Amino acid sequence: MVRKIGLTVVIMALILTLCGCDFVKTDMAELFSPPTLTGDFKYISKIIEKTAGSGYTLKYPVRGEHRSAVVQYDIDGDGKNEAFAFYSKTEGDVTTMTVQLIRDEKGKWVDGGTQTIVASGVDMVQFCDLDNNGVSEILIGWQIYGSSEMQLAVYGYSKNTFVQRLLQKYTTFITCDLNGDQKSGVLIIDINTTEQHNTAALYALDEEGVIQTGICELDSKLQAIGNPIVAELSNGRSAVYLDAIKGVGAVTEVLIEDKGGLSNPLFDIEARENLRTLRSSSYPVMDINKDGILEIPVQENVPAVTGDALAEKLYLTNWCSFDGENLTVQTTTMINVNDGYYFTIPTKWRNRIAVLKDTENRIREVYLYNYKQSVIGESLICIRAFNKKDWDAGKYKELRMNEIARNDNTVYAYKLNDAIIDMGITHSDVEKAFVLY
Repeated sequence: MVRKIGLTVVIMALILTLCGCDFVKTDMAELFSPPTLTGDFKYISKIIEKTAGSGYTLKYPVRGEHRSAVVQYDIDGDGKNEAFAFYSKTEGDVTTMTVQLIRDEKGKWVDGGTQTIVASGVDMVQFCDLDNNGVSEILIGWQIYGSSEMQLAVYGYSKNTFVQRLLQKYTTFITCDLNGDQKSGVLIIDINTTEQHNTAALYALDEEGVIQTGICELDSKLQAIGNPIVAELSNGRSAVYLDAIKGVGAVTEVLIEDKGGLSNPLFDIEARENLRTLRSSSYPVMDINKDGILEIPVQENVPAVTGDALAEKLYLTNWCSFDGENLTVQTTTMINVNDGYYFTIPTKWRNRIAVLKDTENRIREVYLYNYKQSVIGESLICIRAFNKKDWDAGKYKELRMNEIARNDNTVYAYKLNDAIIDMGITHSDVEKAFVLY
């Protein structure tokens, strides 16, 4: 049975009708963000109206877990939700964003305070108890000029006072505990492509205020980044994995706490780059071998085989665990992005193969290769993708290939040659090694 990675995306488009509030505007994100509001909204909306006045626009976070214009969350653990409303107002040429805290006092919704900033929207919202006082802080990413400039604000609520505790420019952020002290900090990633100065900074919060506990440099040529992932290294230490695009390729940065500070151990100080995880394709980190540890994809060049037409250059991908110092290969794959599959290369083939990549005919073929003599040997396996209608009509029957998988439009087939059978590779091994994604 061929393994298959399924990705199901469910889009729910719900429209929230604001009865009696026809003067309230909502942005287009409302149509695509399922509301988390209950029947209490009519009371909450009256408080918003009383504070904001007329002509405000409800704003919806565009990323993250919380996507409603009014987010409900129990920040103090008393079993009752607080509500956080987001809305904008424009006066002249200035647009401001407001977050209003609305709390439950003896079963009645009351105003808990507001914070206002010159901004155009909400990027994302998170909650985390950063100072371990039993009350979660509210982390709001504000869009100052869309996604081109954003600022993270951290707000606290104590003794019926809603206050700002941090305001910092960011590209993305995440909360994490990197030193195992059971206290989370805020990791802020800032990508400055103009000055080619990219940094990661870690902030801690206590009763006295905000402290920067560490900062490190990132690859100077990063152009875009993915969402940070908090996970363990192969030695069990906590780390943040960050996939990023640079030039026509990609890298993975790994951030850890080291000697009380923040460290990027894959960073080359002299080159101001991460060269160890550089690859031509933007595959993200993943637990490809299901061992509970994320593997980093690292490119490996292999000799190209020239057939009737000029062969295209091909790379294998080594999926490496990382312990803070060393990258250790766990699995090697041959990835076909165009046809949507990967094939796991047996360990006994490493440093013994060359590959034919024929995109036009949708072929990948693996050959034995003598590295000392630079001689291409026998074919081991040929994998090919076919149009399903042509395959089912018997058009390729004479090729005597074995079907291994299919989807709506494509049939995938392979052929083993005598050399691979002599190496102890069976049809069952091939089926386990082939994965649609």
